[in-house]
Amino acid sequence: MYKYNDYELLYLIQEMDDEALDIMLKKYIPLIKARIKAFRIKKSSQEDFLQEGLLVLNKAIQRFNPDSKKTFTRYFDMILQRRFIQILRKERNRFYNVDLVGAGEMLAAEPEGALSGIAGERVLAACSFSDFENQVLSYLKNGYKPREVAAFLNCPVKRVYDANDRIRRKTRAAKKFLDKDGGFC
Repeated sequence: MYKYNDYELLYLIQEMDDEALDIMLKKYIPLIKARIKAFRIKKSSQEDFLQEGLLVLNKAIQRFNPDSKKTFTRYFDMILQRRFIQILRKERNRFYNVDLVGAGEMLAAEPEGALSGIAGERVLAACSFSDFENQVLSYLKNGYKPREVAAFLNCPVKRVYDANDRIRRKTRAAKKFLDKDGGFC
C-alpha cells in the first residue's frame, strides 16, 4: 500500500517532507482506531481519543530512535496504549464520585424515562437479578447514591458500581428482547 517503510518515512519527516508526514498519519490511523475499540472507549469520547492518538503519533515520530531494538510500530503502539491507560485512569479518578445513571435512577426519573411505568416494570420482571443486584436496584430506585448504597450494604463502592453495570446490561438485553418479540410498548 505504501511505497516507503517507516524508517524511510521518519527520515523524510526529519527532512521536513509534509507528504511523508501525511502518509505516516494515514498509515497509523487504523492502529489508533483499533486501540480505541480494544479499550472500549465510549462513542462520545472516541473522537477525543483519536486526536490524542494523533498527538502521541507526532510525539513518537519526534522521539523514536531508529537504533533501538524496537520497530516504530511497536514503539508507537506501546506509548499509545500507555497514554490511553493514563487518560482512562485520570478519567476514572475524576469521575468515580459522579453518580451513575443506571436502571434505578431511570426508574426513579420522570415518566418519560427509558424504564418508567408499566413498561419499565415489565423489563425488570423479565430480568433475573442476584440478591445483591436486587438490593442495589432497590436502593437506586429510592434515589440513593452509589456511595450511600455501599454504606448501607457494608461493601466497597466498586461492588455497587459493578452491580449497577450488570443491572444496566441485563435491563438493556431484556428491553431488546421484549422489543424484538413485540411485547414491549
